[in-house]
Amino acid sequence: MSATVFDRTWMWHPDFHEDRTDTAGLLVHFKRTINITGSLPASLPIQITADTRYKLYVNQQFVTFGPVKGEQNLWFYDEVDIAPFLRTGENHLAVIVLRFFHATQYAPSFPRLTSGGLRIVAPEAWAEDLQSSESWEAAIDPWTVFRIDEPEDRFLHVYERVTGSAKLEWKPAKLLEFRVSTGNSAPWHLSPRLIPTLRIEQIAFSAVHNCDSSVPLQVWEKALLGSGLPLCLPPGSTHQLDLEVPFHTTAFVEAVFERMPQDATGNSLTLTYAESYEDTPIEVPDIRRKGQRCDYSKSLFGPKDIYEMNAQSMHDSLRYTSNPKSTVVVRPFHWRTFRFIRVNITAGSHPLVLNELTINKVNYPLHRLADIDPLDTETKTLWDISIRTLENCMHDCYEDCPFYEQLQYAMDVRSSALFTYYLSGDDRMARQAIIQLRNSFQARVGLTLSRSPTHRPQIIPHFSLFWILTVYDHLHFFGDTTFTKESLPIIEAVLSFFDNKIDPAFGLVKLEDGPGLWNFIDWAQEWKPHGLNPVVASTGISTYTNNLYAHTLTNVAAIMSALGLPHRAEEYRVRAESIVHAIRKHCFTGTLFTDTIASAASPAPPSQHAQVWSVLSGAATGDLARDILQKSLSPDAPEKFIRASTAMSFYTARALSLAGGSIYDSHFHAFWEPWRAQIKLGLTTWQEDDVSCRSDCHAWGSVPLHEFAGEVAGLSPAEPGWAVVGFAPRVGLYRRFRATVPVPMALGMVVACVSWDVIASGDVQVDLEFKWVDEERGGDGDGHLHAGPPAMAVLVRLPGQEDVRLDGVTRAAFVVSSAEVPRFDR
Repeated sequence: MSATVFDRTWMWHPDFHEDRTDTAGLLVHFKRTINITGSLPASLPIQITADTRYKLYVNQQFVTFGPVKGEQNLWFYDEVDIAPFLRTGENHLAVIVLRFFHATQYAPSFPRLTSGGLRIVAPEAWAEDLQSSESWEAAIDPWTVFRIDEPEDRFLHVYERVTGSAKLEWKPAKLLEFRVSTGNSAPWHLSPRLIPTLRIEQIAFSAVHNCDSSVPLQVWEKALLGSGLPLCLPPGSTHQLDLEVPFHTTAFVEAVFERMPQDATGNSLTLTYAESYEDTPIEVPDIRRKGQRCDYSKSLFGPKDIYEMNAQSMHDSLRYTSNPKSTVVVRPFHWRTFRFIRVNITAGSHPLVLNELTINKVNYPLHRLADIDPLDTETKTLWDISIRTLENCMHDCYEDCPFYEQLQYAMDVRSSALFTYYLSGDDRMARQAIIQLRNSFQARVGLTLSRSPTHRPQIIPHFSLFWILTVYDHLHFFGDTTFTKESLPIIEAVLSFFDNKIDPAFGLVKLEDGPGLWNFIDWAQEWKPHGLNPVVASTGISTYTNNLYAHTLTNVAAIMSALGLPHRAEEYRVRAESIVHAIRKHCFTGTLFTDTIASAASPAPPSQHAQVWSVLSGAATGDLARDILQKSLSPDAPEKFIRASTAMSFYTARALSLAGGSIYDSHFHAFWEPWRAQIKLGLTTWQEDDVSCRSDCHAWGSVPLHEFAGEVAGLSPAEPGWAVVGFAPRVGLYRRFRATVPVPMALGMVVACVSWDVIASGDVQVDLEFKWVDEERGGDGDGHLHAGPPAMAVLVRLPGQEDVRLDGVTRAAFVVSSAEVPRFDR
């Protein structure tokens, strides 16, 4: 019998308890000093992770922030090379760990397991100096509270209140011990991170507003926008001012003050973060009254960090700043989201000197390879705001609004991943999201969670179907059949859940509300407050649900075909056809689709959702598809329809495209009116919706990224993994257009360069060229492309011409007759 084996790579504070009721968690500090007498190592990689989050400093320099949010099936660690931060002689290592308490529902955006812990593993030659051991010292910060009393915050609980400080009490760290023999394991199932580290870059404030201070506005502007710091604030003075950044931003915030005299009292700093100026909210935080976002006559509402500062500082013994003896540093642990920051400063019994107030923008490092040039500044603005919105919803996972939730929802992931593919060709975050949502499968129900990772599980049945569509999209764009096969058991289990819910009387899925299930559809005005269609309640049968289910079955059939499973593909096609047939029979009036079975439909207006998804499922095709879309989307239609929100706009566009004919082109420019309205209101990212106006940044609004790359430029995979490139440019939408679109290939990244012009004859000259991306020199649309032999197979579809497949294409040119191009340009 083998010996009992233990994992002793984790350490923690020996006296940490999770019994405080005034905070969502606590900070634990770790420090270690090592001496290097010989030559410095060229490389010294360490593995580091923590439950729940950590920051690593070496010799007063910030090194990294992590880990990527994990969950019980997959907990990530970082591999960090600390050699560049080391020096000959004494070296100081410091780690701050934020531990959210496990047995509470606070901070649902941050998964954690039953025990706090910090894990550091080093190469054997450095193990005694660096890795987890009792030689590390640990101290609990009892004064930093992670606020659970902030009315603007229901999900994050990262906002801080510091009401005192003193010397920390340091103790040797305690090694945790987990049996790992005979089938046992540590709580955290470790994996190297799957995505790159975040990009951090310092940015500047752009303006100061609403200054209420004895210090003149011009002095504040020079200090905060120019080179006027340090700034001395008189004793007994109070100051309030609003700071603006050019665009909606996610960033680390830091304020540095000179150390006060020992007898100083009464100094404080409060930072209020807001996405816009607004009127007093109707309901905090969910229902807002926003208009012009830069109406400085209104006020700022948002979560607050609150700090009391004095001469006694627990940071004296920490190694997070180069001048701990002469400065007081206010540095919220987690990054913040804002367009505006309201700063309130009180100088107490002595002058208070502000040395620095800095912001460091932080995002996933998207490598932008796609770009457009339509010779139309408004169109380019739509594109640029969409990029910014997507980036601000990408950190260590895809996020539903960085300001409020920072949760990764399956419906949001589907569109965000597609936008990412078209912008950068990068699938790393999408792969991680697919895995995390797959790991969330709940066998007791037969569905994945609606969001993962999370500390507060939630199930929305429809979102399991959106997860399946994300798996399909990934196969379609990247052709990775091995990765796709890993999801097949969960895909089939989810489809079985819906199949088991089919009502035999109608042949349609019937979902009833009950504990633990939320049959959310959309944030339509008429379906407030929870996005549920009341018409469905009488029957439990939703046309939307069944259309989404049939659409998913069709896509799963395509997955099975690509995986070489024709019999399974046929089974799912048959199941899809059965649902579609039942929709036509029971949910169609002869002119439009009702939201439930037609015989039980109420006099409430029908929804755009029922029409859009009936097209996507194939229940409506050809003239019928175009007719119901025209009726439901036209503002001049005699019949009123419940309008789909921004969340559904991507699917509305897909239905217009699928319907064929000229309906997509004829609606294209008017389609963007809600986005143009947001630009006029001063938004720099796309809002969550115009019903609650809760958040000003939500990635599902970045639809222009997909439409300009996939529909206007006309590039899409005609076969999985771009084995054949589909090229169907919509040349009637712009008289001149340029675009680059990434095409990820097995041998490297290719960019397709598309352009067209209306020439003297009135015909359209169309050009297509493929170039390799120079990965070593970078990209971000900066021209690091080079010609080569990326000979591609291309399926060309142009107006008035037969579809043609061209093989071995590096570049090609086409002419489209003006007689074949209905013009829909603005």
